Amino acid sequence: MSNTAGGRQAALRGMGWGVLAGVVLVTLMYLANLLLGLKPLPQLLNEPLLAVMPGFVFGFLIDTLQHAGKVVEEVGLIVAMVIGLGVLGAAWGWTSRIWHSQHSALAFAAVGWVVVVGILLPISGSGFLGLADSITTPLIWAALFAIYGVVLELGGDPAAPGAATDIGRRRLLGVLPMTIGAVSLGVLAFRLLPGWYDAVFNAPGSGVAGISPEITPVDQFYVVSKNFVDPSISADGWHLSVGGMVDKPFSLSLSDLRALPSATQYVTLECISNNVGGPQMSTGSFTGVSLRDLLAMASPQASGTWVAFKARDGYEESLLISLVESAPEIFVAYELDGAPLPEAHGYPARMLIPGHYGMKGPKWLDSISVVNQESTGYWEQQGWDSNAAVKTTSRFDEPGEGDIVKLGPVLLAGVAFAGTRGISKVEYSTDAGRTWNEAPFKEPLSPLTWVIWQVEWTPASEGAYELRVRATDKNGALQSSSTAASYPSGASGYHTVSIAVAKA
Repeated sequence: MSNTAGGRQAALRGMGWGVLAGVVLVTLMYLANLLLGLKPLPQLLNEPLLAVMPGFVFGFLIDTLQHAGKVVEEVGLIVAMVIGLGVLGAAWGWTSRIWHSQHSALAFAAVGWVVVVGILLPISGSGFLGLADSITTPLIWAALFAIYGVVLELGGDPAAPGAATDIGRRRLLGVLPMTIGAVSLGVLAFRLLPGWYDAVFNAPGSGVAGISPEITPVDQFYVVSKNFVDPSISADGWHLSVGGMVDKPFSLSLSDLRALPSATQYVTLECISNNVGGPQMSTGSFTGVSLRDLLAMASPQASGTWVAFKARDGYEESLLISLVESAPEIFVAYELDGAPLPEAHGYPARMLIPGHYGMKGPKWLDSISVVNQESTGYWEQQGWDSNAAVKTTSRFDEPGEGDIVKLGPVLLAGVAFAGTRGISKVEYSTDAGRTWNEAPFKEPLSPLTWVIWQVEWTPASEGAYELRVRATDKNGALQSSSTAASYPSGASGYHTVSIAVAKA
């Protein structure tokens, strides 16, 4: 056999065992996450990946996949990790032709360990060797790569004399890889598939069946996060610092924050990635402290022109201080519907900025600082609109796309929302937008919420109908009919529903 052919065969064999060892390592990594608190590498690399991903690419993924996008991203990173470990195995297999050592696989495993703790963990923000997460992090990774090396060694030295003629060894190596692989994949699936299933099919904010209530149930309130794993913060020891370019910086515990004069207001929040007619829009009753009042307590200096926010998960945002001073409804919220904020919604406290998409209001808030320049927000760095003002939108809750209804009175219903501008008119069309009719709506719970609209329509005959809805804000501006994706400034266009009317 030629050197070239022998090298190729050795590399392919090493690649196969490297992939197998990689699957074992990934499985043990997620078990270590469950038992020892180790942060899995795909979760750690999420933020660096998003930082380099072009905003329009992320916009396409979030528009197309919504919550399933995180699952696709995690699966992709796992596959990339396994392939990388397979390539490491291929390098081991190729060099084994000239380096015959009983423990050569462990040497290559050590190379993998160096790459992870010396390069990938620091890139992910875990610090040198991952010590920012835990002093045990490099040791756990060393154990994982030691096991990787042991599994790789099971493949033997592919160039060792007699390796191919040892019948007992060949039989063992014919069964062992399949057994190890099947067990590892089974454990990994048991660990990850339930969470992936929930993310795709039971995502929070998947919508209330039928007509939206004025207040969204908390378990149906939409949730969007950049994180694979959100912060879990104990009230004990948590403090909100208010400082920067102020004369009287201070820090508040949760009990201090709750002791300040508070307000409760109904607010509709919408995600900037919400599609036209989409479910990522919810209304709740929030209790908190006006940001304007908090800043007044700190006495901002005249040179301070912006307010910057930082959250526990590294999220950052900012607002013009002139906007804050003119909008008492911008506040630090600590309750939703009369109870402490759920963890997914930012416990212990979050920013609430009515009239702007949810991306402007950090959850898990840690600090508020007065500064003299804009602090580029997390999503703005990927090209999303820094203003993020809510666009006027409206949707059908009933009927749904593709519904078949009986000839006779048909209930049309849905919501319309224009941020702090309010809604002055809702119109619907049953002929693809050629003619429009006004639909009545209930008075909103506050100037900061959506309106619920309903109308009874009786189709003239059987057949197919294309329904559309649009709204006009209180400034007299009609909702845009121009269709646009959510990136970079929020989706626009008219929600359209096609239905069929059949005989009663």
